Amino acid sequence: MAINCKDLPEECWELIFNRLHHQSDVESFSSVSKQFLALTNRLRLHLSVIDSTLLIHGTIAKLIRRFPNLKSIDLSNFRGELDHVLVDLAKSVSYTSNLEQLDISNQKQLPVKGLKELGRKLKGLRVLKCSDLALLRDPDLCAIAQSFPFLEELDISYPRTKYDFSLMNRINGDLIVTDSGIGGLSVNLTNLRKINVSGNHFITDNSLVALSMNCLNLQGIELEHCTLITVNGILSMLRTCAALNWISVSEIHIPRSSPGFECLAACSRTLQTLDVSSSTISDEFLFLVAKASLPLSRLSLCECTNFTLSGISSLLCAYRSLKFLSLVQVVFLTDETMKDLSQYLQSLVTINLRECLKLTISTFFTLARNCPSLETVKMENTCLGMTDSFHNGVKNTRIRAVVLANNLFLDDDSLAKVALVCPNLEMLDVSSCRNLTEAGIASVLEVCNQMRDLRLDRCSMITHIGQGTELPNLEVISAVGSSLSDEGLAIIGSRCSRLLKLNLENCKGVTADGIHALVKNCKSLREINLKNCPQVSISSLNSMVFSSSSLRRVIPPCCSAFSDSLRGFYMHHGCLVSSG
Repeated sequence: MAINCKDLPEECWELIFNRLHHQSDVESFSSVSKQFLALTNRLRLHLSVIDSTLLIHGTIAKLIRRFPNLKSIDLSNFRGELDHVLVDLAKSVSYTSNLEQLDISNQKQLPVKGLKELGRKLKGLRVLKCSDLALLRDPDLCAIAQSFPFLEELDISYPRTKYDFSLMNRINGDLIVTDSGIGGLSVNLTNLRKINVSGNHFITDNSLVALSMNCLNLQGIELEHCTLITVNGILSMLRTCAALNWISVSEIHIPRSSPGFECLAACSRTLQTLDVSSSTISDEFLFLVAKASLPLSRLSLCECTNFTLSGISSLLCAYRSLKFLSLVQVVFLTDETMKDLSQYLQSLVTINLRECLKLTISTFFTLARNCPSLETVKMENTCLGMTDSFHNGVKNTRIRAVVLANNLFLDDDSLAKVALVCPNLEMLDVSSCRNLTEAGIASVLEVCNQMRDLRLDRCSMITHIGQGTELPNLEVISAVGSSLSDEGLAIIGSRCSRLLKLNLENCKGVTADGIHALVKNCKSLREINLKNCPQVSISSLNSMVFSSSSLRRVIPPCCSAFSDSLRGFYMHHGCLVSSG
């Protein structure tokens, strides 16, 4: 006897919904029935809140009652009175008891009153992100530590406070973050496992000492652009933090004679990620890292100087199980040296060789041939296309993402060879490759029919993606500043029926007719960016939005033409008007 789908128990529907790849698919099911709406609401774990969200729901308390199992709330794009929202959350603790992560980044200042109230009611918060605040001070760190003493992860990176080292002796913690603030924070947050203090220019090695002594479970720290941090502070942390498995630093000078780095051997059971950028290092330092026998899986040496092929070769030889490698702006790398180094990269999954200006498409073929586990290749701003090279039947079916942006010599023939090497490609970025035409893109899509994300920004010779069979997996197309035309939009509409996101910013050739035709065929389209598209009027945009049931976010040609009432009208239709 046939079983009606309504007779299936909710546990079965939960299993089905949990296997959906995108939130948009879940939302489609939520509109089928009240039963599905209630079930999908229970399954939602993350919620992003913006001003317009509360315009419809009134208060965040009314909103979160729909989602009883939330684990994460993102308020980083909220521009209203954040203290009131957090106090409202605190009053709804019966609905936020599972909340583990809160993001309040990009605000003018820390909402201390709201955080204190929330901290009194909510004891389970483990992750707090408050980066990019216009003002962050020592008393704010004290408030965080007192409100959420069980925090395990904290991000206080890149406060926007202006700094002037000539006034350093007259600056105190009432204006910025200092060692005193970090010290007090570390005393209270003894469970801290990860912290990001990047961009706090006035903290010194004393902050690292305090974190090392008080946060014994510390596993990861990010210290980029902390101008006063030195090698001595980093050594202190490496010696003291027995659980440290991830460290990221920049603008550090490591001299040829590096006494103290023998302590790396003590990290031999823990340190998995070493990220050093914009720093002066030496072969001697790389030899010490190689000798330490760390369990490294991620290594990044971006924009570093003073080391040679000997140092990096020794290091890669010692760590043949690396999964991630970034060698941005390593000027001595050539196709021949990469051929030698690739023999150590059998386990590599991701490689970033951006701005290695001597590398050509030959290196791409070498990596595809010699790195069987490779999934992501980034070779922006190299010399791909400058010289010809045969791929000799090389094929790597594991490569899923290739970033080749800003390769000025990359042409259609070279791009076609890349496609033949990577037939299962899902993401391709050829932004600012201005020698490419629609013929090159068409040849890629003919081979790589599993493409999900295609980026053609500033490719001025591309007017369309080429005729061909349907591309059922293509969900994101970005063509900022390209020559995409109405004909090109018609082709996208006919081939990409499941398109979710389209960026047409600064596309002067598209008109309202082309946009309407595309939206009519792409019935799943959720986001479209029409900023600076002069041939698309507000009235035509109104017609497009109100004829679509799927659109959730629109960036109009000119935001100043939108009144608050029109924005509200769009929002009640379920579509957010954004400025970009």
